[in-house]
Amino acid sequence: MNIAVINGASRGIGLEIAKLLDGEGLDELWLICGKNTPSYEFKTSTRFFYTDLCEKSPYNEICLALSNQSPCIKYLVCSAGIGYNGSIDDISLENIENTVIVNCSSLSTLTKIATSFMKEGSKIIHIASGAGFLPQPYFATYSASKTYVIHFSRAIGRELAKRKISVTAVCPGPVDTDFFANLENVAEYKKKHLIGAKKVACGAIKASKKNKRIYCPTISMKLVHLASKLLPINLILKFYK
Repeated sequence: MNIAVINGASRGIGLEIAKLLDGEGLDELWLICGKNTPSYEFKTSTRFFYTDLCEKSPYNEICLALSNQSPCIKYLVCSAGIGYNGSIDDISLENIENTVIVNCSSLSTLTKIATSFMKEGSKIIHIASGAGFLPQPYFATYSASKTYVIHFSRAIGRELAKRKISVTAVCPGPVDTDFFANLENVAEYKKKHLIGAKKVACGAIKASKKNKRIYCPTISMKLVHLASKLLPINLILKFYK
């Protein structure tokens, strides 16, 4: 049985990727959601797992299901993510801890679990962010967590290449989702460069099929990626207020 496992699947990029994989001829979609079921009717047989990724051992149910059925995971998509903007003085300790747990620990744990059920040709898609290319004052924990995702993806991509399993880190800029809408005091230039979740999802699937290691959906993020390689960090930080 060939399946896709997607976390953060109830909305945003995760849901859009799930919709696209609905037409990939998979036997089942295994969607890891929070409290809400996606308001979309899938043609493919779909199984839902409801969990709070901030809790200890959030993947116990899906681990049991994988052990019992031993499917082949053709796609693993780690899309769940949270973030809070503001200064280190203002953001709560709980929010900082949860950002690291969901964006880093949860992603790494699910990836480790899934690789045992992958075969040659399987794909891993990690939703990182262009924010991970550079440190961002007033968005420090989030940007640092996405740097982790990028480096983790690149490293295990190298490791899994011998098994012919590809790993793609998707690095969009601001995406028109509830996540971005819920941020406070967002800079105007970020609002002007919003990209749709569906566009990111389409590009992510295409990039994964081409075995790309990094995918930047927009020219602006490609430029940020380039700048992160060429310019000194201290110089870049001077542009932040």
